[in-house]
Amino acid sequence: MGYTHQGIVQDNGVVVFDPDQAGKVLDADLIVSPEDDGLHITDYNTGDFEWWYFDIIDREAGIFLKIVMHIGTDPLKTRIFPQLAVSVNTPEHRESFSLAYSLNDMNAGIWHCHLSIRDEVKILATPDTPPEYFININIPKFRCNFRFKGVIEGWKPLGKEVVHRMGKKKGAFAWIIPMPLAVVEGDFYHGNKHYLIQNGSGYHDHNYIRVDEHHPLHLDQLIPKWYWGKCEAGGFTVVFMDTHGRTNRIRSLMVAENKQIIYSANNLIECAVGSFGYDSILKTKYPESIMLRSTDAQFPFQAEFEFEKMLDRKDLLEGVLPVLKFLIKKLVANPVYHGILAKVRLKLLDRELEGFGNYESMVFRDK
Repeated sequence: MGYTHQGIVQDNGVVVFDPDQAGKVLDADLIVSPEDDGLHITDYNTGDFEWWYFDIIDREAGIFLKIVMHIGTDPLKTRIFPQLAVSVNTPEHRESFSLAYSLNDMNAGIWHCHLSIRDEVKILATPDTPPEYFININIPKFRCNFRFKGVIEGWKPLGKEVVHRMGKKKGAFAWIIPMPLAVVEGDFYHGNKHYLIQNGSGYHDHNYIRVDEHHPLHLDQLIPKWYWGKCEAGGFTVVFMDTHGRTNRIRSLMVAENKQIIYSANNLIECAVGSFGYDSILKTKYPESIMLRSTDAQFPFQAEFEFEKMLDRKDLLEGVLPVLKFLIKKLVANPVYHGILAKVRLKLLDRELEGFGNYESMVFRDK
C-alpha cells in the first residue's frame, strides 16, 4: 500500500483515529486483493445483496455506460436472483434496462472476479497488478467487448467489512474499489449503431450486504441512504462515499495525483447536498449539487459536484403491486436511485481545477 490511511471503521460504523482504540487493524486489511473482488455470499439468505459495478465515461464522444452485475433480494424480501443492469447514454440515445436470471444461470469465482451468465455475460479479472478486466456481453439490446486497464491501485477504506448490530439483528456491509481509475478500450452496439471506445475513463467497485440467517438486519435498516461520486480534474482523481448508517455516518475520501493515491481518510470531510432538484417522473427530489470540504488541516480540499445530466433513475419498488407500493411510499419510505453526470470544481494544493465526473444518490428510507 503506497499511502497512509486515516480513520479506521469499526462495528456499527464507528470511526476511530487513535491506534490504541483501533485494535489490530493491519495495512493488509486495507489492501485490495484478488479475492476481495470474488463472490462473498455463497449461502444466500433473504436480504443479501452483492454487486459488481463498472462505468465508462468518454467525454469526447459524449458517451456514458454503466454495467452492473447484481445478485439481490426483491423489494418484498421473498426471493434472491441475479440480474444484469445496463445504462447507455450516447448523443443519440439514453436507455436503462435490466435482465433477470436464475441463480442456476450464474457462475462466480471466489478467488477473483470471474462472473458468467449463460453465454450472455462474461466478466473476468487478470491477476496482474494493477489488474485488467475484460467484459463481454451479448444480449438482444446490447453487445460489448471492453478491456479495463487499471491506472491507480485499489482502495478499501472500510477495511474487510463493517458489521452492524441492532439488538439480536445483524448485518455486514463491504465496499471495495479494485479500480478507482482505468483506461478503457473496446466497442459496443446499442440498437443498430456501433460505438468505439478508444481512451475512455473507467471505474469499478464491488459491494455486498450480508444479513444474519436467523436475525437479519436488512439493507434499508442498516443504511438508510448513501451518496457516492468520483471525478477527474487536472491530473487528479477523486472518489468519495457518504454512507448514512443506522447509528453512524462514514464519509470516505480518496485523492490521487496522476497514478498515486496521495490522500485516504474516513470522516475527515464534510459532505452536504448544496441544492435539490425535483424528479417529475419519480415524483421525488434528488441532489442537484454535492459539496465536499476537508476538515483535515494538513490537507485543504474542496469539491463541488454540479448536475449536468440525468443518466438514469430507478424506483426501487418497481414490480410491487400498485396498492402495496402506494402504502409503502405513504407510510414507510420512497426508495429511489438517481445517477447523475456532473461538472466538478476542485480546490486543493493551492490550485483551482475544473473537471468532470458522476455521482449517485441511493435512498432506501427517507421517513
